[in-house]
Amino acid sequence: MSLFNNNRQIHKILEERGLSHCSKNVAYQAEAILSELDRKNLLRESKRLNLEDRADEEIIAYLRALVEQNWILVQQNNEILNHLKQTTANESAS
Repeated sequence: MSLFNNNRQIHKILEERGLSHCSKNVAYQAEAILSELDRKNLLRESKRLNLEDRADEEIIAYLRALVEQNWILVQQNNEILNHLKQTTANESAS
């Protein structure tokens, strides 16, 4: 994938969003998403956009906010899955 050949970069981004203990599958999918966002200059840290129109700037800001909102949803889903696994394990042990 493009910018994210280095696993440390992916893990840093996941850790910043509370997903440091996600599965390899989630990490792989996150890498694919982040690479695509990087190609489109939609990452929060991207400074490569040269916007001449304020409307474009607002659209990009909105898209970046949606991306961050999605990270929150991924993190919450991960917590729910972990809780369900723990509950299932506790019920099986009983």
